[in-house]
Amino acid sequence: MTATIETLVAEQLATYFENQTMTPTLTELKAELTADLNEAALDQVQAGRTPAAAVATAFADFGDIETVITQVEAENGPTTTEVEPPVMTVNENGVYVNGGRTLKADANGVSIGDGAVKADRNGLKLGKLVMNEDGISYGDQTKEMPDWQSTVAPFNLGLAYQDNLRLANEQRFSAIELTMLTVSYRSARVKVLPTNDDSDDVIIREYMQPNNPAYYAHCSETGTNLTVTQGKVPFLIPLRVHVQVLVPASFTGDVTVASKSGTVLIAGLSSVKTLALKVASGNAELADLTVQTTTVDLASGSLKMGHVQVTDQCRLLVRSGRVRLAQVSAITFTVKATSGSVTGNDLIGAGDWQAHSGALRLAWQQLTGDLNLDAHSGAIKVSLPATASYRYELESHSGRITTPTRAIRDRVADGYQTGTVGANAQYQIHGRAHSSSIKLS
Repeated sequence: MTATIETLVAEQLATYFENQTMTPTLTELKAELTADLNEAALDQVQAGRTPAAAVATAFADFGDIETVITQVEAENGPTTTEVEPPVMTVNENGVYVNGGRTLKADANGVSIGDGAVKADRNGLKLGKLVMNEDGISYGDQTKEMPDWQSTVAPFNLGLAYQDNLRLANEQRFSAIELTMLTVSYRSARVKVLPTNDDSDDVIIREYMQPNNPAYYAHCSETGTNLTVTQGKVPFLIPLRVHVQVLVPASFTGDVTVASKSGTVLIAGLSSVKTLALKVASGNAELADLTVQTTTVDLASGSLKMGHVQVTDQCRLLVRSGRVRLAQVSAITFTVKATSGSVTGNDLIGAGDWQAHSGALRLAWQQLTGDLNLDAHSGAIKVSLPATASYRYELESHSGRITTPTRAIRDRVADGYQTGTVGANAQYQIHGRAHSSSIKLS
């Protein structure tokens, strides 16, 4: 039976490659297709189909093989473009490419294309466009910076269920006794959403192209834990996977999501105890959530949170990328961005905020505790309600400090200021900017 399957797959697959120049890449692709189609056809035989019907179903489910071949050729084909190698000089003063005309990076900043693009202590210059903390200018025309306190439109949960790929796989598991849900994907677009019916099941829906049972998720139940792990990811075959993990409203356990490459959306959940998200590369969005504790670890990409209520701790670590929050509340925030800016609007809470390479721009609706702010190479801008009352201690190593006009200043020195705003100051704001300015308003 296996030999018959292999023969039928080989004969049908050969028709797709008969007019191709078999490069090493296409040879490897053909071998990978052969293995995957054989495996899919054998699954069909075990389901009761004849060998011929099983092979036909495997090819039909897989999709357009000619498109796969064309895409792999385009992505891995040889290139005939010859580029003259640049002349690079590296010394104690900096890095120079083609005598500094192409690239110059030294203590004064970075210049590309004889200064067409330039970044230094005066801001960022793109041709005639200049952006710095004073605003945006183009030639002789100057405009103020965009309003970073602008409101965010409500999240449309209904659109999140729509998908442009064909549904390939659906699995259901009872959530009645479930306490832990773990989702792990290597390369996919992952959405964790509430069930849109009265079901008490966790539903796994995988939309994919091409379609092969070998690519389906592996799901396992151990005690009260459910683990969902992505199936096989082919080496050359361009696979697109969109997964929806639907969680019933009755689920009050913990959710952990891990993604190696791809986007992640978690939205609409209101009873989850602990939410943990880890993304190696890709963008993540949390929207319309109520959780007890949230932990996000994002290695490369951006993080967006909107309309999120955390009743205890909110811990966010983004190593490379922007953090944008809108209408987010937590008892305590612990936010750290290694490379990228942090922007927050309509915030409620307190805690520690740190940006190593980027600015901190935070607009607070309500301050409920002490606030510690640290920006290593960017500005700190904090906006609080006019009725807010607090003490502050601000330190800027190489920039100016601006505080509200109603502030009572206790001590003012070069790059240092303490004082009080309001008559009933309960909380302390401590801000430190190592190489830029601080503004409280």
